[in-house]
Amino acid sequence: LSSHAASSRRMLSSESSSSEKVAASPPGFFDDDRIRVDDPHYNRWQQLVPACIAGIGIGTYASVPAVLGPFVCRAQGVVAQAPSDFQMSELLPLATAMPLVAGILAATLAGKSEAIGHRRLAFMCSAIYPLGVYGLSALAVQSASLPLFGASYALLGGFGFFCGHPQLPPFLSSTWFPDRTGLVVSIYMTAFGSGMLVAVPVLQRLLAHFRAPPTYLGGLSDVGALTIGEGGTRLASVAGVDREVIVATARDLTEAGFGSMGLEEGVYLLGTGSNGVVESMAAMGGSVFVL
Repeated sequence: LSSHAASSRRMLSSESSSSEKVAASPPGFFDDDRIRVDDPHYNRWQQLVPACIAGIGIGTYASVPAVLGPFVCRAQGVVAQAPSDFQMSELLPLATAMPLVAGILAATLAGKSEAIGHRRLAFMCSAIYPLGVYGLSALAVQSASLPLFGASYALLGGFGFFCGHPQLPPFLSSTWFPDRTGLVVSIYMTAFGSGMLVAVPVLQRLLAHFRAPPTYLGGLSDVGALTIGEGGTRLASVAGVDREVIVATARDLTEAGFGSMGLEEGVYLLGTGSNGVVESMAAMGGSVFVL
C-alpha cells in the first residue's frame, strides 16, 4: 500500500509539473495573449503607439484616387492619356467601392472578430491591405486591366481594410481603456485621418524619383502624317515600321508632371518612359506593409 501511495504521489507531482510548464509556456505568435499584459505597473498608453502607426498606414487608402488618380489615367501614355488608359470616370466608382466592401464585411462579420483574434486580423491586414490597394493594383495599372484593378483595389483591398481599421478602436477601448474610451478612440482616429497627410509628400517624392521621359520623335511637322489605328490609336512610321505614338501638348506635359523637365510638345513613342505611378504604388505598398 505504501509503495502504491508513493507511486500515486509521483504521478500527481509529474502531472502538476507538466501542467505548470504548459501554463508557463509563452503564447503563440498569433495569440491575443501576446497583447494583454497583467502587470499592474505596465504603461498601457504604449499600446497606442503601434495602433496609431497602423492607423496611419491604413489611412493612406484614399491616396490612389486622390493623389495618383491623374497619373494612373496616364500610365500607358506617360505624357498624355492614351486610348488604353483608364478614364477617371471608371476609376472613381471602383475607388469608392473599397470602403463600401469593408463596411459590408464589418456589418456581417462583426461577431467573428473576437473568435478569429485581433492579432490574426492585424497580420491579415498588413499583408492583404497593401497587396490589394497598392501591389496588385499597380500590376493592373501596368497591364491596363480595369477588372483586375477592381478586384484588387475594391474587393481585396476592402477585405484588408476590414481586417484592420474597424478592429482597432473597439480593441483599444474594451481591452486597454474602458475608462477613457472617447479620448483613446479620438487619438487613434486622428492618426488614421493623418494617413493622407503623410501619403501626399511621400508619393510626390516617389513620382519624381521614378519619372522618366518617353522617347521624343519630334513635332507633328517633323514626324509627318499620323494614321489612326484600331481603338483610336495613333500610328507613326518609325524606321519603316508603324509604331503607336502619343501627341502631347504643353498642357499635357505639365499635368503629367514633366513640366519642369523641359520636354517639348510633339510626338512621343508609346511604350517608352514612365510617369512613375506603377513604381510609386509598389513602393507605397511596401511602406504600408511595414507600418
